Amino acid sequence: MSANSAMAQTMLAPWGTGRFERVLVYGLKLSGLAAVRFLRQRGVAVIGVDRKNPDELDLGDLAHDPGVELRLGAESAARLGLLDRLDAVVVSPGVPMDQPLIHEARAEGLPVIAEVELAFPALEAEGANLAAITGSNGKSTVTEMLGAILRAAGRRVEVCGNIGTPLTERVDAEPDAEPGRAFVVELSSFQIEGLDRFRPDAAALLNISEDHLDRYLSLQAYADAKKRLFARMRSDGIAVLNADDPWTLEVATAARRRTFSRLAPVADGCQLEDGWVVEVEPDGRKTPLFEAADVPLAGVQNVENAMAAALLARALGAGPSAIRQAIRAFRGLPHRLERVAEHDGVAWYDDSKGTNPAATMKSIEGFADGSVHLILGGRNKGADLSVLAPLVARKARRVYLIGESADDFARALAGTAPLDHVGTLDRAVEAAGAQARSGEVVVLSPACASFDQFRNFEHRGQVFQELVRTRVFGTTGEAA
Repeated sequence: MSANSAMAQTMLAPWGTGRFERVLVYGLKLSGLAAVRFLRQRGVAVIGVDRKNPDELDLGDLAHDPGVELRLGAESAARLGLLDRLDAVVVSPGVPMDQPLIHEARAEGLPVIAEVELAFPALEAEGANLAAITGSNGKSTVTEMLGAILRAAGRRVEVCGNIGTPLTERVDAEPDAEPGRAFVVELSSFQIEGLDRFRPDAAALLNISEDHLDRYLSLQAYADAKKRLFARMRSDGIAVLNADDPWTLEVATAARRRTFSRLAPVADGCQLEDGWVVEVEPDGRKTPLFEAADVPLAGVQNVENAMAAALLARALGAGPSAIRQAIRAFRGLPHRLERVAEHDGVAWYDDSKGTNPAATMKSIEGFADGSVHLILGGRNKGADLSVLAPLVARKARRVYLIGESADDFARALAGTAPLDHVGTLDRAVEAAGAQARSGEVVVLSPACASFDQFRNFEHRGQVFQELVRTRVFGTTGEAA
C-alpha cells in the first residue's frame, strides 16, 4: 500500500492527540473546498462555514455530501455552537485570523491551521521533497521556474499553492505515488499565518515590501508573518534569502542560510560575476550556473528570481546543466512584465501583477531613462505611494492615472513627470498610444490591486492586452 493510500484510511492529527473526526473549514473558495475534499477522502466529517450565500459559491458535489454540514451567509461565522465536538479549524487564506470564531477556537485549545498545513502529514508519509516560496513579489515566477528546473533534472514535480492549485489537491493527484515527488509550493503571508508543523526542505523569502497593509497593522507585522515559514526548518534545510533586501536577512532559522545578490558578492549562495550567475560555497569554490543573458524575461527582478530558483533547485539536487536549460526555455507567466506587442517602434508591456510600489519599481528599473509611459492606479493596499517618486522622475516620460487611487498618486508624484488623470484603462491606452514615440515603452504596472474596476489582476491584464491590440492597432497587433 502506498503512503497516500495509507493516509486515506484516517486523518492523523499530529497537532494534538487522537485523530481528526470532525473539522470546521472556514472559507469555501478554492483552498477551502480543496481542504473539505481532502478531509472527506479520509472519512472526516466537515462543517463548512462561509459568509457568502449558497448562490455565490460553487460547491459542486459537496453541496449534497451528507458528511458536510454547511453554515452559509452573513451570520454563519457567529459561534452558534460550531466549536463543540471539533478537532480542528482549517482557515482559508482570505479569512483574517482576527475573526471572533478563530479567537474562540484558539481559546478552547483547538488547532487553527491553514490548508497547506493540513497536507503536511501526507507529504511526510510519502517522503516527498518540499520547497516553499514566499515574498512580496516574484513568488509565482520563482515557483514555476523551480518546477521547470526540477522537471529538466528528471524529477516528478507538483507545482501548487497560492499559484492557483491547492496543495491538498495535488497530494492525492497520484494515489499510488512512490516516494520521490517534489512539491514546489507558493505561499502567501495569509497561508503562512496558519502554519504550525509545516517544515519545508528548502524555502525562499524573495523580498519584503509594503503590501497588504489593509490587513496587517504594520510592515513589521507583515514581514513577521512571512518569516514564520522558516521557524521549524532543521539544520539540514536550506533557507534562500535576498542579500539585497535587509528585511529578508532578519529571518531566524536553524536552516543553512544561502543568499543571492545582483549587486554584491556573497559568502554562500549566488552572485553576478562577469555576466554569469555563479554559485559560491563557504569554502570559496565557485560553480557557474547560467549567464544573466540566459534569462529571457524583461526586468532586473527576473535575474534575481532565477538566482532564487537556482539555489532552491540546488538544494533539491538539480545540476547546473538542468538549471541553465530550464532558465533559457522559461517564457514567464502572464501579466508579469509580459511583452504584448510592438508597433511603430513602441513596445507595450503588461505588468498587471505589479500590485504594489516595489513591484512597479523593479519593473521599470531596467528601461532607459525618460522612456516609460507608465499606467498607474487601482485600489491601494495601504502602501506609501511616494516611494515611487524618485524612479518615476528618472524613468517616466509621462504617467497615466486610473482608478480610485488616482488622486493619491497625483499627490505622491507631483513634480516627477507629466501626469494625465485619465480615470480608466481604455483612456490610458488611448492617451499613451497618442503620446509614445519610437524607442519608448508603455507599461501597465499599476502598483495597486485591481478590485476597484476589475475582477482581479488577470482580468485587468486581459483587458489591457485586448485594448492594445484593437484600439491602438485596429488589428490583433504585431505579437512580440
